[in-house]
Amino acid sequence: MMTLWTLAATLLFLAAFGGLVLRWLAFSGAEIPAPFSDPLPSRIGKKPDQTDLWKVFLAALLFRLALALGSLLLYNTLSGGAVGLRGLPELWSRWDALHYIKLVELGYGGYLEDGQPLFLVFYPLYVWITRAFALVIPDTALAGMAVSFLCFAWGCVYLYRLAAEEYGAAAARRTLVLLWAYPFSFFFGGIMTESLFLLTTAAGLYHIRRHQWGRAAVWGFLAALTRMQGVLLVGAAAAELVNGVKPFRHRGAARGRAFLEIGKKLPLLCVPILGSLAYFALNAHVTGNPFAFTKMQAHWSQGFQWFPGVLGYLAKNALTWPSVTTRWEMWIPELLLFPVFALLLWRSWKKHRSMFTLYGFVYFILNYCLSWLLSAGRYLSCAVPCFLFAADELEGKPKRTAALVAVMLVLQAVFLYRYLCWGQVM
Repeated sequence: MMTLWTLAATLLFLAAFGGLVLRWLAFSGAEIPAPFSDPLPSRIGKKPDQTDLWKVFLAALLFRLALALGSLLLYNTLSGGAVGLRGLPELWSRWDALHYIKLVELGYGGYLEDGQPLFLVFYPLYVWITRAFALVIPDTALAGMAVSFLCFAWGCVYLYRLAAEEYGAAAARRTLVLLWAYPFSFFFGGIMTESLFLLTTAAGLYHIRRHQWGRAAVWGFLAALTRMQGVLLVGAAAAELVNGVKPFRHRGAARGRAFLEIGKKLPLLCVPILGSLAYFALNAHVTGNPFAFTKMQAHWSQGFQWFPGVLGYLAKNALTWPSVTTRWEMWIPELLLFPVFALLLWRSWKKHRSMFTLYGFVYFILNYCLSWLLSAGRYLSCAVPCFLFAADELEGKPKRTAALVAVMLVLQAVFLYRYLCWGQVM
């Protein structure tokens, strides 16, 4: 039986999602009353030149290098260790990073536990790219970090382009600063998929916004090969396409022609689904079952659970988990991030295009629909629209921005140190 909490949370979800859909319909030409049809705030974007983009790329790359070197100093100072530069890749080989290293070295059919390919739950694109880098860089962990560094820098270029052309250069710079300072953004430099997913998602959203459907299709396919949530770019593309064509403002034959125009582009919009199908094919190749990953997820206590139930066990664990340290490293941050991001989405729903608000909302909710959520902070680091929204909220507020960035950087240092010490930060 549905509890009162679950019912209330579900109704709030339906109201929020319904409001976003109504606003999308209003901007697609349907006659929808205010406030859903209120116009977007006036903003002046600017296309950055190649010099600006190279500066962003190099700055992002240098930031990752500086943070990696800083992690050595942080770890050695606080732990009393003596890890040298050569030990940096091993220092960052924690939790899921170890599994990615083994997958690169042994493959999905060779890396087994209890005789089963339990690590099919990890999507393959990052593994394949790192394997290619490992042909040149013999240390697998170092090759994985190199992939992450380069993907992060390239992803920041796309994010900067997206933000600058939509909101202006100042907002674009603010977006990058907020992303870099976010407490869990150190994962962008680790041996995990965060940087690759940031790149594929930011690139996909950028080309969707520019209505470059072919390029968006390619990046969407790659995003869906990187993570399950990559297929959500199909929804973002559909929302933007319909907003552009505005079929509901027409009548009769004109409306039919508008929907025909949409239909002609649908095959390109749906290309990310092919990325998911390729992942299913990998499952079939390794096990004979295209959906073997569902069995593997069950082994890791992972599956779908509606977000009110997830918040329920997060709250319980935050209050009662036997280890107080684990409460502060995992459960409390995961619980607190939900209202923070929810408030940001609430404040932003009338200020941004539907492709951003719908994608951001669905991505956020789906990340809180895991039956055993351990990495909400890491997953939300790739919630690209939310960093755009935060940068927009902080426009004209330099002191508040500086204070927020300072607090987040301190928290990032704390979580990074605990991650390096095998704390429950994963």
